Amino acid sequence: FSLRVALCSNWCTAIADCCRKGPSRSLSAMSKRQKTDEACPCCELRARQASSWQFLPPNMAPKGACQQCVLPPPPPLSDYLPPFVWPRTAAEIEGLAQGVEIDFTSTMDRVAAVSDADASVETVLRPLMGAPHYKTNKAVVEAKFLQHCSTDSAVREAADKAGARFAALKAKGRTDPRIYGRVCALAAKNTVSGRDAHFVQALKAGFERSGLNLSPADQKKLQELRDADAKVCGLFKKNLAEDKTELLFDKNELEGCSDAWIAERTRDGKVVVTLKYPDLIPVLQQCSVAATRRRVSRARECEAYGANLDYVAEGVAIRKQIADLLGYKSWAHLSTETRMSGSPEAVTAFMDPLLAKVKEGAARDLERLKSLKGGALEASDVSFYSAKLLKEQYGVDHEAVRAYFPLDHVVATTLEIYQELLGLEFIEIEKFDTWHPAVRLFRVIDVATKQKQGFFYLDLHPRDGKYGHAAIFHLLKRWGDQVPVDCMLCNLPAPSADGKPALLRHSNCVTFFHEFGHIMHGLCASGDGNSTTLAKCPRDFVEAPSQMLENWCWTV
Repeated sequence: FSLRVALCSNWCTAIADCCRKGPSRSLSAMSKRQKTDEACPCCELRARQASSWQFLPPNMAPKGACQQCVLPPPPPLSDYLPPFVWPRTAAEIEGLAQGVEIDFTSTMDRVAAVSDADASVETVLRPLMGAPHYKTNKAVVEAKFLQHCSTDSAVREAADKAGARFAALKAKGRTDPRIYGRVCALAAKNTVSGRDAHFVQALKAGFERSGLNLSPADQKKLQELRDADAKVCGLFKKNLAEDKTELLFDKNELEGCSDAWIAERTRDGKVVVTLKYPDLIPVLQQCSVAATRRRVSRARECEAYGANLDYVAEGVAIRKQIADLLGYKSWAHLSTETRMSGSPEAVTAFMDPLLAKVKEGAARDLERLKSLKGGALEASDVSFYSAKLLKEQYGVDHEAVRAYFPLDHVVATTLEIYQELLGLEFIEIEKFDTWHPAVRLFRVIDVATKQKQGFFYLDLHPRDGKYGHAAIFHLLKRWGDQVPVDCMLCNLPAPSADGKPALLRHSNCVTFFHEFGHIMHGLCASGDGNSTTLAKCPRDFVEAPSQMLENWCWTV
């Protein structure tokens, strides 16, 4: 039997009827042998549906369901695999999301019931690190992560909706005065130390930034604005991921691009160019036909991705209202308050002197590109003439350099460098549950202690519906015996259909090395519940480790 959660329509109908009316006609035969109120209401349905039966978790099964009809508990954490079973259907995601919501409500009520005298790390702090506040709950990950990478549009849609539901739960938790009271009671005791103390203060500040000091009417308005902001952000991200723009060109419109690149994209006599990086970068850097570059650039910047420009404008307006309602001068003041910078004024004070120092050099560089073109530059010209300048005046040919960076070699040597640098061992796992056959999974071992450090997935190539850039997703944080699990989603070129290896530009190598640095940050950092400390890593620090580590890409 499948061990996955699913809510097929016939199951929902049968159980709904059973719960409202008692045994239906289809269950009459079963009722003859079930003489007590405790008899399972779904055994006959299970027997009749045989292999098509789809189980439910205990919190969604009808009252009285027997063990044979209920999804068993998840398997224990394994030393060899991450604790995920990825959903295959929207119904499974719905079941997971409902389970998270039930657990969330139960947790909030349990924390709220704690007296001031009993407020402690174990009664208040630890429960608040469960679903869905921090990435310590595998059900949250299973329900929402596939919005970024599933090949099934229905699954992506369901995962996106689950993510929105979890965001609403987080907002609800941040504005619950009962929970705020318990956190304040714990903070007032001054008995918490170390990372726990840091996290308690971060929690307290988070509640206060969520408008608990506002009037009930303004609190309601703030929640409406936050919901609207989350909706706009979700629509924006969805348009990026779901974009299927295809531009058709004749071969002569792509002069300068390699014959092999053109051949791979030729369909019915036309060359098909998408807006994904393996298509976009070669056209903008190599194509000598200005009209082609202009068309691709305009499609990316102005025409594709649905109403995203409108969503940006709408989001800016919403965030200005949020800042005003909370008493901040701007959204920038609100967002930098919890970052290392502390304020937009500090950012400006740091950036303005740098701008003054680089402005003169930037003007010279611009004039060199204009001179190379023989006229004014358009946005679609910059990459092409920059590459031309490097090739003609410095002997750097991006296309020639690619021959030295086949993808498999780059991945293997990057992993070797990180293993040696950090004293780790990466063990590739061949058989595991996955969302796509091209995904790879590795177990990470600390060489000195022989202890399991975590896991990471690599999903490197573009496909329809997949997240369109390069990013690391911290799927699970360290939590007791649970080790971190990270995933890299990239859009690096795949090997060609005839088996030729994918060749990377040096910039691709830097991107891969940089993103892998985020994985190492997540897996190697100490502290339960997050990659660095119990409170979120400041947003303007999170790039620092990878920016330092990527310098290895420039070391001979």
